[in-house]
Amino acid sequence: MAGVYIHIPFCEKKCIYCEFYSITNQSLKEEFIASLQKEIYLFTQIHNKKNDIIETIYIGGGTPSLLDISDVEKIISAIYDNFDTTNLKEITIECNPGSNFIGKLPDYRKIGINRISIGVQSLIPEELTFLGRIHTKEEALTSIESAINYFDNVSVDIIFSLPNQTISSLQTTLNQLTNYEISHISAYSLIYEEGTPLFFELSKGKIQPKNEDEDYELYKLIFSTLEKFGFEHYEVSNFAKPGYKSLHNLGYWEHKEYFGFGPSAHSFFNKIRTWNVRNLNKYLKLLKQNLLPIESKEDITPDKYIIEKIMLSLRAQGLTIHQLQSEFGIDLFSLSNALLLQWEESGKAKIQDGKIKLTSEGYFICDKLTIDLLDAINIPLK
Repeated sequence: MAGVYIHIPFCEKKCIYCEFYSITNQSLKEEFIASLQKEIYLFTQIHNKKNDIIETIYIGGGTPSLLDISDVEKIISAIYDNFDTTNLKEITIECNPGSNFIGKLPDYRKIGINRISIGVQSLIPEELTFLGRIHTKEEALTSIESAINYFDNVSVDIIFSLPNQTISSLQTTLNQLTNYEISHISAYSLIYEEGTPLFFELSKGKIQPKNEDEDYELYKLIFSTLEKFGFEHYEVSNFAKPGYKSLHNLGYWEHKEYFGFGPSAHSFFNKIRTWNVRNLNKYLKLLKQNLLPIESKEDITPDKYIIEKIMLSLRAQGLTIHQLQSEFGIDLFSLSNALLLQWEESGKAKIQDGKIKLTSEGYFICDKLTIDLLDAINIPLK
């Protein structure tokens, strides 16, 4: 069982914080779609993945909602043609308010999409301006309202810990979102990625980022508010109503295989991770030569595989103790019992039914807890 990720590299405008590969020149859109179809075919032939079972498809970017319906249909058809989709459960497309996708919603349903992810980020006009978003608060709310008229499974992304964000402004955004029957919310702390305009502003001293305590207060507001409205905090940045966890993202956190297509997309299969070239022209050129557009690859060593298994499990559904013992011969209780008890007593984790699951407070310091556990079981983080 695997997931398929499609990276659409087009945006109307680059947001100041975004590190994902995208370009504003859409003149090569038609050639890109044809090359993407070719990449999917070549991948399945070269890696003998024809008819591998696919559970989820995620069309991200970039701004996939800029594509015509016919283009989205071609992408989905290429996946159906080259993989076994009899067990396909979820097809997600990312949509940005301001990209004029509302009229496409009924067509999305017709071609099999059953989950919409909307990049709202904030409902405060000043915060939207700071982030460089092309939509207004009103357009965001209209997008949400329209999406839930057609889809049961609607997810919304928000960003917190903006330099001038306050408890009050974040609460305003959360209050407005919870007025709607949204099934899933992803909340990401603002990251100052090197190479972005945001990072440049930071390096010039023009922006004062939140400190860790301020970041935590905003994070705590999110999980405490959403839990009151019936959302389960099931991963560091993700909250879902019952039955609406992101199946595609769960695949990543459960260390399942995934196949990525499009410039900069990553794949993970056969204990190897590969990533595509981060340049559309180079991507197109390689596919013209019938070559997969691979930039590089990484063999996942046994130690690295264990580290990833522990890290991904802790940040999501929890670490199953007997699985670690049976797969890797690691007895967590004998190696780290004192540490695990400390986590439980401090409210950072719950240990029950043979599983270690972090609480919302534990999620906030997930990276530190992961490092501490790896130290306790004598696996150095490399």
